Amino acid sequence: MKKSKIIAFMNAYSQGKSGGDMVFIEIARKIKNNNKIIVTSLLGKKLCEENDLRGEFLITSFESEFKNIIFTYLKRTIKALFLEIRLQKNDILLGTSDFLPDVLPIFWLKIRNKNTKWIQHIFHLIPYSRKIPFLAQKLSLFFIKLKADWVVVDNSLLKKDLEKLGFNPQKIVVNYPGINHNFLKTIRARKRKLYDGIFMAQLRISKGIFDLIKIWQSVCRRLPEAKLGIIGKGQEGIKKSLEEEVKKFELGKNIHLLGYLEDRKAFEMIRASRVFVFPSHEEGFGIAPLEAQALGLPVVAWNLPIFEEIFPRGMIKVEMGKIEKFANKIVKLLKDKKFYQKISLEAKKNSARYNWEETTKRELKLFIK
Repeated sequence: MKKSKIIAFMNAYSQGKSGGDMVFIEIARKIKNNNKIIVTSLLGKKLCEENDLRGEFLITSFESEFKNIIFTYLKRTIKALFLEIRLQKNDILLGTSDFLPDVLPIFWLKIRNKNTKWIQHIFHLIPYSRKIPFLAQKLSLFFIKLKADWVVVDNSLLKKDLEKLGFNPQKIVVNYPGINHNFLKTIRARKRKLYDGIFMAQLRISKGIFDLIKIWQSVCRRLPEAKLGIIGKGQEGIKKSLEEEVKKFELGKNIHLLGYLEDRKAFEMIRASRVFVFPSHEEGFGIAPLEAQALGLPVVAWNLPIFEEIFPRGMIKVEMGKIEKFANKIVKLLKDKKFYQKISLEAKKNSARYNWEETTKRELKLFIK
């Protein structure tokens, strides 16, 4: 591989740690012989350093908490457009997300430096029901289609969708993310389970967090002592609404909001739970449920099309919106020991198909194409 700089834009980072953030950090950590420049916020820099990713950081905003998404993204985008980044032939422009704070500055750099290589990650298409994010992504996709050299997606369905939108199929590469099996093997099991159900993701409406409350209310009708742990961070308004829902349904003793936990603590909580509950409405892959599978947990989730590809086993899929049916599957797992063991074994086998080493190898091939 020719030695070239990697200029990575993680400029749209918000809070917590999304699947896209994990993909970038895990891949970048394993790249040893290239100088890395990372354009991000102070919050993004902190996340990278907490996960042992080192490089030269160009900071575009210094807020201590992510709040006003439109204002913050606008500020970061403008700052990134005016950064003085010296580029040479064969340097890599890496888009870690398809949000405009990442895409627009890369597009501008690519126009001014045609001999660089733009590698862009896209994780899923935002539905029309989320109008502002949908329109923003449409604009990003226009720029990506126009100038990106390679588009990396995490599933074959997304590749087909992008082809329908006019993307060159020869420039789209499917590269499945992975999980850190060596680290997960160090997470010890407890003799006593702390939670019957566990959830981990950013606290966003699209992650099905309010479905989660209704589902657990239904579980508690049959299992009054059942406990659910919710791991994740979100905007203050969303968190407050979630707390109000828990109070409204009188589930304070059954549902615990655990907030953002660093990796080891989070996985200890998952390992100390019985079922991973994941009613997300939108996913491009699903790293968190895959990690839960590696720890032996069966997963119950809505039947998203992508899950047929990524989770052919070890995940019980329920038709979207069927709250009672979703709860019934959780109760069956909690009460039927043989059924639980069967799904748990399938979950471990499914998770074994994915690892970061193979993901990194596939990504690095694009650097020299």
